[in-house]
Formats: sequence, C-alpha cells, structure tokens
Amino acid sequence: IKDFDKHQPYLKVDDTLLIKWQGRFKQLPHKLNIGISWAGGAKAEHKRDRSLILEKMFPILTKANQNANIINLQYGNHKEEIQTFKDQTGIIIHDWEDADPLKDLDNFAAQIKALDLVISIDNSTVHFAGALGTKTYVMLPFNQDWRWAEDRNDSYWYPNIMTLFRQSQDGEWDEVIQNVANSIQ
Repeated sequence: IKDFDKHQPYLKVDDTLLIKWQGRFKQLPHKLNIGISWAGGAKAEHKRDRSLILEKMFPILTKANQNANIINLQYGNHKEEIQTFKDQTGIIIHDWEDADPLKDLDNFAAQIKALDLVISIDNSTVHFAGALGTKTYVMLPFNQDWRWAEDRNDSYWYPNIMTLFRQSQDGEWDEVIQNVANSIQ
C-alpha cells in the first residue's frame, strides 16, 4: 500500500488543453473551481445505489456557491436537469458543449486538472481526478466497491488526494451530503 504514494499522480494532460480550461475558469466570477458529478454506473443496480439527483446535492452546492464556481463534470446529457436546478435555486453550474468525456477524454482530463476540487459519487470521474492529482471528495454508497476498502476516509489508490464520505445506512445520502458540505472551505 505504501508503494501507491510513489506513483502519484500518474496521468498527464495536454498542456494546450489545460491552458484552455484555466483560461475559461479565470473568466468566471470566483477564484476557486469545484467540479461535480452525481450519477454513474453502467449496470442498473450500481446506478441506483450510487447515483443522486442533482437537487439532492443542494447543501453542497449552496456552500460551494458562496466562494467557488461550480463546474459540471457529469457525463451524458443533463442540460435540462442543470437548467431546472438553476431556475429553482439560482445556483449556476457552468457547462460547456465541448466538455463531454464520452467524446474527448483528453479534454475531460485537462478540465479536471484545472479544477481545485472534484466532488462526485463513485464513478470514472473520481478515478480521473485521483490519477491526475486533483483533490477529490468521493461520496460512497453503503455497499461501496471493494476498491475503497473499509473503515478508511482516504484512498490508498490515491493517497493525499481523496477524502471518502461513506453512507452509514443503505440509501441514506443526507449525512454524507452534509459532511461534504461541512468540509468545503
């Protein structure tokens, strides 16, 4: 397990793409940039256990919105959900047409590397963030994947980068969400 620390981060990004994302983020109102993702899992049972609806993240996004730009990292088409959330809460989640990880992983990696923090459920986004060395808060379901081990609030796969927030009861996200919100500086 100690050997994992020697190999971090292990992915590199295209410098041109990184500069592009850093430039975009500098045009936003806040200095800090937090990327979010709330759904994932290829199998229906995994998707059900680890995914949220965006409005469930309201306490996190309310806290983040005070001094950070919120950036959409969710893959797939969620424009309507993001717009509805903005209409209901006034919280803007910044999204770009060319930021689709299903079409361009190099661009997605550069976007993540340009962020200050990623907050996500257990999906591929957290593995990209960890491999790139971007600080990450991972929200785990009660029956989490074996790779996250048990009784740890960090990840031996991505040491000093990730903080794990675990459900204490199956299907109960409120405590996890509040703990993540309380951890945002």
